[in-house]
Amino acid sequence: MQLTLIFQLQIALFVAFLLLVICIIKIWLQRKALEQYRKSTELFKQSVNGYQESVELFRQTINEYEFLLKKHKIDTSKSKAKVSQQSISPPPLQFKVTQEEIDINNKYLHSELIALTNNVKTANQLLVKQRQLYPGKSENWLLKQVISDLKLKKPQEQLRSKTPQTQIEVSLSPSSDTPLPDLIKMKRQPSKPKGVSKNNPLYKELLNLISGNEEIANRLITHQQQLNPDKLENWILEKVVGDIKRDRRV
Repeated sequence: MQLTLIFQLQIALFVAFLLLVICIIKIWLQRKALEQYRKSTELFKQSVNGYQESVELFRQTINEYEFLLKKHKIDTSKSKAKVSQQSISPPPLQFKVTQEEIDINNKYLHSELIALTNNVKTANQLLVKQRQLYPGKSENWLLKQVISDLKLKKPQEQLRSKTPQTQIEVSLSPSSDTPLPDLIKMKRQPSKPKGVSKNNPLYKELLNLISGNEEIANRLITHQQQLNPDKLENWILEKVVGDIKRDRRV
């Protein structure tokens, strides 16, 4: 009788031990699941914050684009009517940040192209011609190529318009000793922004961010000066440097 009681007691203890082990394993699994859920929640919050920042950057670019259209008095109603008449399906939405950055850059380049031509129709025609010449290239490459061609043609056209016809005939005559102007150096000379000193530490910081390319730096500074004509030099430089750092963080 005593042996039976001892045996039953041992069985009860063993079952209790198994239940305790099972409870400990369940608690450990639950804690692990909660930890994974916490990490996934943090990642989701970070992705949402990044998406909101990209949307805000996109809105700022649209505002700048509309400001340039109003500044140059460009009417886009005709171009919108033409696009609406065509049965073109809209491109699929891209949720990647890199694609949004490309779209923002294309918007900025397109606004710069419109500012150079002062006409939306002319800008679109140049872009269509470039697309026909290089069908395999991306939209970003085509916009940069058209803008580069326009900037190379402008100094030569300005030189021709300012030079009288008689002066051109004398300079091209064989008996003239006057040397022709070096158009190559004139084309390569970057445009200098107004009132910006190269010795400014902010200007040097800007050059370090864009690998020392003065032409791009001057273009960005000139663009900000056009958008904010009443701001001082340091404010313009801080704005350009801040925009570049923010775009790289995104």
